[in-house]
Amino acid sequence: MGKAKNPRERALQLNVEGLFKLLGGTPDDRLRFWEILKGITTPAEHLLVSNQLKSMQRMVDQVQVDAAALQKTAGKIKQQ
Repeated sequence: MGKAKNPRERALQLNVEGLFKLLGGTPDDRLRFWEILKGITTPAEHLLVSNQLKSMQRMVDQVQVDAAALQKTAGKIKQQ
């Protein structure tokens, strides 16, 4: 595999390479595993999952902001 320019793609490449090392087995075993993996991650599915992950990250970011605001407000109430 060539090096990906996008950090997310590079991370995925490293994860797949790590999986191959853990998988061990014969080259045929690794090829079968790769074919199964590719079958699960078609471009449309990849786009769908990617968008869902972005949406979930926005929600997590908002929860962090809300939790910080709640903590600040609780601190003010405690001082009163």
